[in-house]
Amino acid sequence: MAIKTPQGAVVDLPRGTRDYNPKESIAIKEMLSVIEEIFKRHGFAPIMTPAMESTQVLNAKAYGDESTKQMYVIDGTDAALRFDLTVPLARYMAMNKDLPMPFKRYQIDKVWRRDEPQRMRSREFMQADIDIVGSPFVTADAECVEAMLNVLEALGLKNCSMLINSRQILNMILEHFNVAKDKQSAAIRIFDKMSKVSIEETIKQLKSLGVGDNDAQSMIAFITEKMLNTDKLNKLETTMPESKEEVEKMRELLGLLTEYGAPYEIKVDLSLARGLDYYTGMIWEAVVETAEGSLPSIASGGRYDNLIGMYSKSPAPAVGSSIGITRIFDVLNREDGSSTYAKVFIAQIGKENSKYAISVAKKMRKAGIYADMNVTEKGISKQLEYSNALGIKYVVIIGTKEREQKQVKIKNMQAGTEELLDLDSAIATLKMI
Repeated sequence: MAIKTPQGAVVDLPRGTRDYNPKESIAIKEMLSVIEEIFKRHGFAPIMTPAMESTQVLNAKAYGDESTKQMYVIDGTDAALRFDLTVPLARYMAMNKDLPMPFKRYQIDKVWRRDEPQRMRSREFMQADIDIVGSPFVTADAECVEAMLNVLEALGLKNCSMLINSRQILNMILEHFNVAKDKQSAAIRIFDKMSKVSIEETIKQLKSLGVGDNDAQSMIAFITEKMLNTDKLNKLETTMPESKEEVEKMRELLGLLTEYGAPYEIKVDLSLARGLDYYTGMIWEAVVETAEGSLPSIASGGRYDNLIGMYSKSPAPAVGSSIGITRIFDVLNREDGSSTYAKVFIAQIGKENSKYAISVAKKMRKAGIYADMNVTEKGISKQLEYSNALGIKYVVIIGTKEREQKQVKIKNMQAGTEELLDLDSAIATLKMI
């Protein structure tokens, strides 16, 4: 909602950005706490990188021409806001060559893309990334997928499934159906947007690249055919024997995820492309199904073995997963929760009791109780209204009698009950509820 300044100027948020009120912010921070705990349990260590990177880093053919156009370049500088958290990691690895390998990192931060704002697509959003650098083995892919799915389960995502494919296999499919090598990157971007357009439109776009009508139709039919994972991989291997090695890797990944006990259905989807150019191997996306169809992916990732070599003479294999915190928050649409962390509100009757109220707040906070307190000269009824508005269940009331007897009165705002206790007993009681 736009506002008007005293000078008459109309001011609004930049397109594709938003504010989060206290209730929303607390809900997001609770999500972040869950995510970070799972990352730590899996042995990932945190790093922090600048919000902006050198344009030379960001334009090193890592993203592809289309994505490069979406960057926010900072006028008058050779820097731009980061587009994701993966390229900054690649730059970090190039600048820190003495790290023990494999290097397992996580980062939770905001990124910016000059995209057209729409439902579940913002220009500023938050991601939680994990990556393993230094291992070419499928076990690293499985670890990144398993941790990602663990997070989605812990956050309470329902009707979720994971789609899996391989960029190597996708390239083989393009060659099999006679897509020219110099048109394959463009074809992959067409596949990446298939879910947003009709089959007919996808075929039309492929034909615009010079793909024959029969090849375009046969290719779309091949990659979209609904089959069990096992049957799909068998058919792929039979149709394209050169895919055998990559198919075996996919079978291995599926087997490892079964061993992990993946909480969601895993589907081999040969149309899955992932638009960024740096992917080189297995790729995946987690999607949520609704009555209206699939929502945009809420988590994704894949292998990018060549990216670090763009910034260093010491290339290293790498794989990672990225969780879209902003999108997941919108999917969960949590309307419950509190507008404050405070468990207790300390209300005082009369200004003469303010010093005792401060001493009570200090002792409660030192004991680990999240305590808000009155900082106005409002009467007790207004203070109780304020506490109620914030959803604080317990109010500690301090009047002259309580101060003189070194006691406090605890009021349960939901039950309407009151209890007079000495301060130590009150602290012990509040710590247990």
